[in-house]
Amino acid sequence: MSQKTRQEIEIDFTRAIDQAAELERLAVDLSRIANSGVDPAMIVIKNSWTGSASESMPYDTRRAMADIYNAADDLLRVAKNIRTTADIVYNAEKKALKLCF
Repeated sequence: MSQKTRQEIEIDFTRAIDQAAELERLAVDLSRIANSGVDPAMIVIKNSWTGSASESMPYDTRRAMADIYNAADDLLRVAKNIRTTADIVYNAEKKALKLCF
């Protein structure tokens, strides 16, 4: 296995941090959808949907919103793990590079 150059190390680190930032943006978007986008849609469905199955709508709505929030939290955890791993790998590769020169 060949050793990475300083430039390759920096590029890989930047790429990982950019990916973490993208996941964080997606998490914010999901939370925004859960906060403002789901309620109006559920109101329209509730007003339009009648029958015995419509009685479970409040529960289903809360469950859907919880699922969205959980997905956003998962994305934030993954982003944090990417950042942590990227820092560890970055520092290790930089140290290895210094030892070889």
